[in-house]
Amino acid sequence: MSPAHTDAPQAPVRPRIGGLGWTWILCFGSIALAFPAYSLAVFSFGLERRGVANVMSVHIAIAYWLGIFAAYLPFRALRRRSRFERLQLVVLPFVIASYVTHLTWELVWLLTHEAIAGAREKIWAYPWWAYMDGGDLRYLNPEPEFVMIEILSVTNALVGVTGLILLFRSRFTDIRGVLMVMATAVTHTVLTWQYYGSEIIAGFPAVNTDSFMDLGVRFIFLNGPWLVAPWFVLAWGYLLLARMDRRGVAEESS
Repeated sequence: MSPAHTDAPQAPVRPRIGGLGWTWILCFGSIALAFPAYSLAVFSFGLERRGVANVMSVHIAIAYWLGIFAAYLPFRALRRRSRFERLQLVVLPFVIASYVTHLTWELVWLLTHEAIAGAREKIWAYPWWAYMDGGDLRYLNPEPEFVMIEILSVTNALVGVTGLILLFRSRFTDIRGVLMVMATAVTHTVLTWQYYGSEIIAGFPAVNTDSFMDLGVRFIFLNGPWLVAPWFVLAWGYLLLARMDRRGVAEESS
């Protein structure tokens, strides 16, 4: 039986730069380049802020969804991959993209949100103002509860990064790493539902429900991966723990 079909935990096989690799580069690379590119579009080429914010929201939302779930596309190189391997190739891009977002965009906002709020006409602040121009005013006048949610998001990312380090160092055999990554998935789900629920119950104070871009794209589509993908993380963690358990039983009986 080939290693791909054993129950032993395995480190993810690095995909060759084929369809999947290029999709990841295109999606996540374009997100990284989006902030300077759209900032230049507004401040160097004079494009209208609201329109640029709309384009940026659509671009980033599509890039997240496509990049995260690219392993389920019919790429030739993935035909021999097991279901578990494909699931793992969904989970890892999601958690890495999430942790990077929390430890860059959100962490910088936490540390400098007062300066950002007063720098609407500064190019360095546009990566955050693009979101506020799009209608999400939580980041402009944050309530203490919202600031605490962002602190929890950053803390969650630190826990997740620690878990990934343990997993990669152990070639995906360290149970602590699995549990820590799974714990971050639970936190992602809770914090996202807290955002959706509080907005809905309060009557959408930070969302323009008359705008398809604000309600459909920013509120639902852009945040959607953090409602859907965590369940894939939990399924992956359960299967990986089961493999670890079966391997332990086999080693004890041998």
